[in-house]
Amino acid sequence: MKKVVVTGAKGGTGISIVRVLREAGFQVLGIDLKPCEFGEKDYQQLDLEDGAGFHDASAGADAIVHFGSLPNDSWVPWEATYRNLALGGYHVLQAAANLKIPRVVLASSPMIYGKYHRVPYLPIDEATPASPDGIYGAVKQNLETLAAHYARWHGIAIAALRPQRIVYEASYEWRFRNYTANDTSAADALWSYIDARDVATACLAWLQSDRTGFEIFNLAADDVCVTTPTRKLLAEHYPQVTDLRGELSGRDSLISCSKIKKILNWKPVHTWQMMAAESATKGNSKTPPART
Repeated sequence: MKKVVVTGAKGGTGISIVRVLREAGFQVLGIDLKPCEFGEKDYQQLDLEDGAGFHDASAGADAIVHFGSLPNDSWVPWEATYRNLALGGYHVLQAAANLKIPRVVLASSPMIYGKYHRVPYLPIDEATPASPDGIYGAVKQNLETLAAHYARWHGIAIAALRPQRIVYEASYEWRFRNYTANDTSAADALWSYIDARDVATACLAWLQSDRTGFEIFNLAADDVCVTTPTRKLLAEHYPQVTDLRGELSGRDSLISCSKIKKILNWKPVHTWQMMAAESATKGNSKTPPART
């Protein structure tokens, strides 16, 4: 059984990652800032700014999945955001190098692209020019560059995932329903989204692959999160983007995931309509987690 260290294990996305990896047969050590619950096993409370502590916790691991960072730069000063993202990410990469851990997944961000009204073409793909609007996207971009060097220097296979707006399990009511209510609410994000369970299977796909080097992958559902056809949405909200690539028939997503589908044979399976149905059947928690 291979051991995987998952940072951000108690966050909204981390919970799904831990569960999916354990169901796939991995031994998972969860790491987060939150305290350990009574009787909880295979978990360690740790701040990723503690490089020595993370190094020791990662000993014997076969892979690291790093989702333990702030979700944006709006909660804390930019200096704190920079330290959290840059130093935490560096400690993950350096631990992998020191301990000869061969595979790493990093949570990157679509904030690297900047505001979508400035993109030169649609759908967005991994080659879309970077134009971050704040420290969060800029540091994530820098971390990707650093990861590419670590892959080259140390032979580590590293995937940087750029997930769109993540919908945590059982979070549809409080986190996402309002974005599906009309054509305007999610226009700034190109009506894109991804279920945390699909983020988890993307992590799993990289860990189970034999791909080497460094890769960047977009992650998004295959459809937009409203019932209006995609081309009609574009005509109303993005008329300045005239370079449209692909058929864009029906309600096709404006985030291209062709690369990860081709390389890792991954595909998203959870739609917002499925989330809504789950919400109606099971009911959802109204209280969001403290971290992602």
